[in-house]
Amino acid sequence: MTYVVIATALIAAGALYIRLRWQRSPQAYRAMIVLAVCFLTAGAILGGLLVHLIAPSPSRRAENATTNPLTGSLVGPGPPNRFSARVVSITDGDTISVAATNGARLDIRLAGIDAPEHDQPFGAQSTKHLARLVAGKTVTLDCENEMSYGRRICKILLPDGEDACLDQVKAGMAWHYKQYEDEQSPADRAAYAAAECAAMKAKIGLWSDPHPMQPQDWRHRTKSPLLLDANGCRTTSEPTNGPVVGNSRTHVFEWPGCPYYGAISPDSRVPFPSPQAAENAGYRPARNCP
Repeated sequence: MTYVVIATALIAAGALYIRLRWQRSPQAYRAMIVLAVCFLTAGAILGGLLVHLIAPSPSRRAENATTNPLTGSLVGPGPPNRFSARVVSITDGDTISVAATNGARLDIRLAGIDAPEHDQPFGAQSTKHLARLVAGKTVTLDCENEMSYGRRICKILLPDGEDACLDQVKAGMAWHYKQYEDEQSPADRAAYAAAECAAMKAKIGLWSDPHPMQPQDWRHRTKSPLLLDANGCRTTSEPTNGPVVGNSRTHVFEWPGCPYYGAISPDSRVPFPSPQAAENAGYRPARNCP
């Protein structure tokens, strides 16, 4: 509205000026008016053309929009981060499939946890426990923006608001996924860590095994020690000391045992005496390491 008032005032002032000065040289002012009209017309044409070229076509807008898994309607350039859906199948202890009201089926990776693999000890028990929690229920999915192998990463809330991901950790059916704990809220991070520690000390679920193996160790055929703090609770899986190697392109550092430790090109390798030194230089730990 302010711009309209300013433009109107400028037009009125210009018209008044031309009216007062018209008697002195009418031919010059006629030429000025003709030029002004030509420039305004050309500007309007070019502006309209530019807007037409920049604005996405209807098909492109539809392509960029995403279908709401709950209603089937277009909701804009990104998927909704919180919606409800019915659980239709359980893949394993940290993966489910849900069906939206429009029939769309989505694969969901449970946030904050890493459950034993199918062929790993306690893999079947973890899957069954998750099935008892969520199978056939309409749950609320609180999702992240990131994807994991085509799956949405979501916290699963039961109809009464209970966190099914946290329940898996409490029952000793999943590990707190330390590599991704920085993506959790401080409250969730603390709750998941405390639940895992309690399950460890009670030796329930996978913690009844004298030598439990982290799922990422099972996947990558690696072996990493359990790092415990002064209270006997598991800490981050990254090493607390010793040399690491950073990648100057990605600003990610890796340590012996990481799948891509030896794959960093010589031109990109940045050695550090410790993880702390790498983090102080702006690097973060790799997330696919044991």
